Amino acid sequence: MADAIDLKILAKLQKDCTQSLESLSDSVGLSPTSCYRRIKKLESDGVIRARCAILDEKKLGFQVTAMFLIKLEKDSADIDQRMQQILKNRPEIQHCYLIAGDFDFVMIAKFRDATEYTDYIYHFLETYADIPIQTYTSKLVVRTVRQDWALPL
Repeated sequence: MADAIDLKILAKLQKDCTQSLESLSDSVGLSPTSCYRRIKKLESDGVIRARCAILDEKKLGFQVTAMFLIKLEKDSADIDQRMQQILKNRPEIQHCYLIAGDFDFVMIAKFRDATEYTDYIYHFLETYADIPIQTYTSKLVVRTVRQDWALPL
């Protein structure tokens, strides 16, 4: 478990992972060497999984966000692994969650336009033929009200 200083480091990195080590260490009250060691420990412990740029999807031509809700005919022990195998080759799917309730999976996808989305829908059952789907539905996002990747530390 991360201590209070680690949480400060993580909060700063969530906001801007490009800041210099000197700037980061100053802002959390550590020497650069101590701060660097803590970051490396957080990485080796898997607390920091990656450092990446968050891109503006609209500026890159992704105009359509869709959510897919999937209800299975029956559950099986390996369904997560089978879904992971399929999704390896589906970069348009950004998130996939096994959920409780009326549906079993929710997936969030990005498409460049309505044509890409429609093509995806037409081939949906073919793409997921290895998954026992009873029914599925999709919803288009009309507007993003809030999108944040930072955890509430």
